[in-house]
Amino acid sequence: MGTTLTLAASLGTDLLVAHVGDSRAYLMREGRLQRLTHDQTLAQGMVDAGLITAEKAAKHTLRHVLTGVLSANGKTVPLEVAWFKLVDGDQVLVCSDGLTEMVTEAAITDALNQPGPAADICQTLVDLALKAGGRDNVTVVLARYRITRIPASL
Repeated sequence: MGTTLTLAASLGTDLLVAHVGDSRAYLMREGRLQRLTHDQTLAQGMVDAGLITAEKAAKHTLRHVLTGVLSANGKTVPLEVAWFKLVDGDQVLVCSDGLTEMVTEAAITDALNQPGPAADICQTLVDLALKAGGRDNVTVVLARYRITRIPASL
């Protein structure tokens, strides 16, 4: 038994992302969506090895077989940690595979490009996943950043 974990923590313009499993973190900057995490699944391993394409991995039977999980069995966890710099207007999305299995990255991009409170965009994304069939739990957290410059004279 195990679980996945994707964590995003920001302090000022510093963003730390820690990841195990197949939940994801994305950065939306200037209208472009960038995945910050790497799925830890057998299907993704096949993509990395050049055996299948990313498009085939999205529907492959091994896409849910995790190669990294948090568990109580005492085994070493393949934790990925990365650091990023945030800029004004950035958005950070953390979500479960219940969203990414049901909603394309293009549709996620469209939703994140909409104005309004982060909570409303999260609800839109959850609704899209449920409308598409919602075969798994859908977890969505969104942070929208407004970073103001501090004058150098202060």
